[in-house]
Amino acid sequence: MIHAVRAISWLICCISLVFCALPSLLRAEAPQLAWEKIGDDLEQATGKLNQDSVFSASIVLVRSALQRFNLQTIRASEYGWKHATIRSLCRAAGASVCINSNFFDEQGKALGVVISRGIIHQKAHRGGGTLTGILFATSKGVGITHRDTFSINGVVEAAQAGPRLISQGQIVPGLKESSFRTNLSGVCLDSKGRIVLYRVTAGVFGSSLPLLQNLLLSPAVECLDALNLDGGGSSQLYLAGEIPGHAGAVREENFAGRDEVPIALGLFPIISALPATATTSP
Repeated sequence: MIHAVRAISWLICCISLVFCALPSLLRAEAPQLAWEKIGDDLEQATGKLNQDSVFSASIVLVRSALQRFNLQTIRASEYGWKHATIRSLCRAAGASVCINSNFFDEQGKALGVVISRGIIHQKAHRGGGTLTGILFATSKGVGITHRDTFSINGVVEAAQAGPRLISQGQIVPGLKESSFRTNLSGVCLDSKGRIVLYRVTAGVFGSSLPLLQNLLLSPAVECLDALNLDGGGSSQLYLAGEIPGHAGAVREENFAGRDEVPIALGLFPIISALPATATTSP
């Protein structure tokens, strides 16, 4: 009996220590990330949301200045599928890097705006407090905006998700400051106009939005605008084995998820235009 009481007391003590330590984990400073060149106009970094904890969620990020790549939405229906894995969509489309995008309903239909190659496949979703942000591309560049200020004029690619995490270099207020046991996907635009795709793998204590926001604002990333994409089983990030100007050994990296998705975002190599006239060998 005495041993049982001691064991229970020890267990209660351990649980108390965990819960006492949790607030400090959530307030921890964002870790420094080391960016590695993996190809022309393409870099990758990995780290933890809290570098002081072995239980922390981990993160992988890929960024591009969009000088050798352009951003496009990839629809599973283009290939005769209702939904598919990000790896399958990326390989079918010929993109170098892909991430999941829109939320979707129980029937697998994407929610929110979907624009691909200038064609509007779905209009913007205006209700609710989740799908508040839209990532879009025009001939002038890429942007992230609130759905209420979004205009389709000149837009060639767009996807809607949410909530927004960072806006104009500031944390978006009103998000729940709690941990949750799920993987996360997202996209941000940094202070130099580069696009950053990232995936968070939940740790023992789950994924923390405050820690993620802190990392995205850190000097290693410097996000000006950031948008949360569909997470949980949908969260997936894929890097092709063939990347133009790949530095070092060619490797395929697949951060897989549990669920297939209808829409993806892809970074496609920009193929140089052929000369206006061609000559033939004698």
